[in-house]
Amino acid sequence: MSTTRDRLLFFGTDAFSVPSFIRLLTEGWDIAGIITRPDAPAGRGQQSTMPAVKHLALAKKIPVLQPARLDQDTAAKIKTLGPTAGIVVAYGQIIPKSIISLFAKGLINVHASLLPRHRGAVPIEAALLAGDDATGVTLMRLDPGLDTGPTFGAAKIQLTGAETRLSLYEQLAETGADLLASKLPAILEGTIVAIPQNNSRATYAARLTKAAGHLDWTKPAVALERQIRAYLGWPGSRTQLAGAGVTITAAHTTPHTGTPGTPYRTPAGELAVYTGQGSLVIDRLIPAGRREMTGHEFLAGHPV
Repeated sequence: MSTTRDRLLFFGTDAFSVPSFIRLLTEGWDIAGIITRPDAPAGRGQQSTMPAVKHLALAKKIPVLQPARLDQDTAAKIKTLGPTAGIVVAYGQIIPKSIISLFAKGLINVHASLLPRHRGAVPIEAALLAGDDATGVTLMRLDPGLDTGPTFGAAKIQLTGAETRLSLYEQLAETGADLLASKLPAILEGTIVAIPQNNSRATYAARLTKAAGHLDWTKPAVALERQIRAYLGWPGSRTQLAGAGVTITAAHTTPHTGTPGTPYRTPAGELAVYTGQGSLVIDRLIPAGRREMTGHEFLAGHPV
């Protein structure tokens, strides 16, 4: 349990924020309230769905604010809650200086990359797309810039090249919760000095659109295989194969070359597609409106 007298306000929306929120609760921190994005349509039925952290807060009778904008009305509500510091984990909206200034001890952000690499909205996907051999989580003091604030520390994990967005997301969410729990007391006591980032080494991971999931077969096979792992779940990696629209969910590379975009059957009977450099062997895919299947199963109904 925290021995500090600090009162925290938690900013979080995405499921990535849940492990950190749970850790603060289990370690006895005084949570003044949470700020999360408004409930939004989700799933095939597009039913209004509340953020996961809201479920937890309501169960613990913790006040919940869901402003569409972080404006003067939000600032007034924050003041009534009386927080001395804030924790920001996958909130999904830039927090303006007018809100940051309300916290005497600042806002501490849990960011899913080794800053200054992969600032921005989708650092997990960016690390996989780039073929990074390591990534991690950084604790940062929030400022009005885009992930530009000074850092309190980081936790690094090695990548094997087999991770998907979904598996790495879960791993980094737990890593972030561990890092926050280990550093937060010292941060609030002022015994950890925040270190400015080296802006010359910064890279940016811009927000994705559905269009990003289109597979460009003129790219090298290694780049397409990374994309499939990075975009698993959303936006997905989509293409046309043998006249059918499909989303590819798992693949591996082979050096065989041919006309990019041309599907073929390998000597081992596998479904593959020539790319701009090498070939991509399709291990698993989802034809539109059907279940996920193996490349072998797809070939049984779609000869190439």
